Amino acid sequence: MTFSLRMFALACCAFALYGQNPLAMAADPFGGTYQNEQLKLELTRKGQEYTGVILLGGQSLPVKAKATAGTLAGTFESQGQTYSFQAKRVGSQLTLTTDGATHVLERAVAAPAVITPPAPTAAVVGEWRGQNAIVRVNADGTATIGAKSHRWTLDGNVITFSGDGEPIRLPFEIAGNTWTWKFPDRQLVLTRAGSANTSAVGLVGQWQGPTGAVQFNPDGTATVGGLVYRYSQMGDQLTLQGADGTFVATLQMAGDTMSWVVNGRTLGFQRVAAPVAGAVGGIMPELVGKWCQATNLNNSSGTYSRSACITLLADGTFAYASDFGATGQVAGGAYGTASDNNDTGTWTATPTSITSNSKKTGVRTFRLEKRNHAKTGDPMLVLDGTEFTTAYQKPPWR
Repeated sequence: MTFSLRMFALACCAFALYGQNPLAMAADPFGGTYQNEQLKLELTRKGQEYTGVILLGGQSLPVKAKATAGTLAGTFESQGQTYSFQAKRVGSQLTLTTDGATHVLERAVAAPAVITPPAPTAAVVGEWRGQNAIVRVNADGTATIGAKSHRWTLDGNVITFSGDGEPIRLPFEIAGNTWTWKFPDRQLVLTRAGSANTSAVGLVGQWQGPTGAVQFNPDGTATVGGLVYRYSQMGDQLTLQGADGTFVATLQMAGDTMSWVVNGRTLGFQRVAAPVAGAVGGIMPELVGKWCQATNLNNSSGTYSRSACITLLADGTFAYASDFGATGQVAGGAYGTASDNNDTGTWTATPTSITSNSKKTGVRTFRLEKRNHAKTGDPMLVLDGTEFTTAYQKPPWR
């Protein structure tokens, strides 16, 4: 009897296994990465729930959501506040709606894995230039880094320098005239002396583009829309490599103007001038946020309202928006007027000043004071005597 029951159980298990279609498993409708020119959404599925992050203007906003009947409903956090959103997917597009605003995102296609073949010995021989030193690798097994002499050996894509203390093993990648050394905490990009890639030095600096600031650093890194990439230039080809894939653009430069041609679309950039003397600074994280002023009057003759907001982003860009409206009665009838004003650019700050580089007004420096609102205690920025109060929840200045 026991044998028969065991055989019956085994038969049932076998039937269940063979009867299950492995291709009938429910597909993941929302997991993955979606982005447009303003923001990037990354989602990971756990059962029917999703976690992830929204990357927007240098900020990382945590996301929690749940899929129900083809709709993703969830929340994200920003400046200590929680906001709700809904999202639906059609094909490769994800439409995200929050507080009446709609964002259409395109699913990012993962770049194929790149298998780097072992570098031949001849590939590393030559003179290479880095940010702070010149490296010479000779075919006879000797090398100099700056003023120091070494011997070198190659094992696949790892080079070992010896002769000055403990041997140093450096994993690396080499692509054409660009040689990248991978230290545990950073990377060093070298360019073969005399190669076309040395023209990349003309890229170094900050540029203002159609969607914000782009920063090219001498170490071969670049910041675009708050995301970090590695870049290289060969002739008129600019390559950006980051966590979201590899992008190639045809590059044209003329003085302080630059353009990229990507998939037939042209993006224009203007080099950002250095801050005015005495106002050199950087991005001060405590100033990042949205700061507003508002005035409303209502009396027997009519109404008057004015608002102005400055949004300072962590990637060094800013947006300014203001609007004005008035209505009332005068002799002969009623009147009404309205206007608005918008501007964008880049910003830096010191403890006593903010310097903006605006599309409309160029470089300007404002006297900066940090005060707390007399009634609410909310922190304020006072620019040349004009008060702007935080639009988000922030602790008072100390």
